[in-house]
Amino acid sequence: MGTFLNFTPMIFKSNLPFTSRHLITEKFKLHYIRQGSGEPLILLHGGGTWLCSFRHNIDELSRNFSVYALDLPGHGYTEPLSSNLDYGLDVICESLTEFMDQMKIKKTHMAGHSWGGGWAGYFAARYPMLVNKLILIDSSGINRHERLIWEMMKYPVIGEIMLWFQSRYMIKKGLEACYYDKALASSDMVEQIHKPLCKTDIRKAQLSYSKNINWKETEAALPLIQSPTLVIWGKHDRYIHVKFAKQFQRLIPDARLVIIDNCGHSAHEECPEIVNSLILNFLKGKKSEFSKIE
Repeated sequence: MGTFLNFTPMIFKSNLPFTSRHLITEKFKLHYIRQGSGEPLILLHGGGTWLCSFRHNIDELSRNFSVYALDLPGHGYTEPLSSNLDYGLDVICESLTEFMDQMKIKKTHMAGHSWGGGWAGYFAARYPMLVNKLILIDSSGINRHERLIWEMMKYPVIGEIMLWFQSRYMIKKGLEACYYDKALASSDMVEQIHKPLCKTDIRKAQLSYSKNINWKETEAALPLIQSPTLVIWGKHDRYIHVKFAKQFQRLIPDARLVIIDNCGHSAHEECPEIVNSLILNFLKGKKSEFSKIE
């Protein structure tokens, strides 16, 4: 039987009006929020961030679905229960299956952004009986070089130095690269990302992910995905070029693709009205009102 704790960190009080909870698994004290009722929809954020990434999506999506947003292991306000953990695909899959089991979720819709998309796609291929429909937003999962900062973190010593000297300036530059409109990289958003990255366990986990990440494995799994899949991409994504969106569409058997103009890597943050509508229409089986569908 799982242990459930209500928890409201200071950062939630002024900026994120969601009830914050924790659930104890074998290896982690998972931080999550739940809102709404209906069929379950689990949201997986990208690498280096946390569930605040979905701040513009949770309210709208929860009008029709029971929405769960998690801080994945090694991110945000999820805490490890030991100090010698290795982070990679297995940890993600174990944590998600434990979470679903304790929450008594037999099958769920799942949406993931960036690294979270790569992890969601792999999870859907590995556990087809657990995933209903799948949404990938500017997703990782194709074998390719990461942005330079993530590639450099794979090297001994260099990675440790870069991570321990992670600054607000570096985070701001990273956020500016995420958005088509760089003005969205506000000082408040920088602080939201920076605060959990100050924790030693989070920095160690980020380094572990960087060294262990293997998108060859996720790419090989994409043709095994049985879930109907919606791929959403910002046309001006500077992190993962839009050409990879079309590769996802080719590799996943039942995939449709929507490319959003004037939008960068974090489509769900930069164009939330469009993305929310696309997700809701897809999950409800309705035709999208937006024309840029390929």
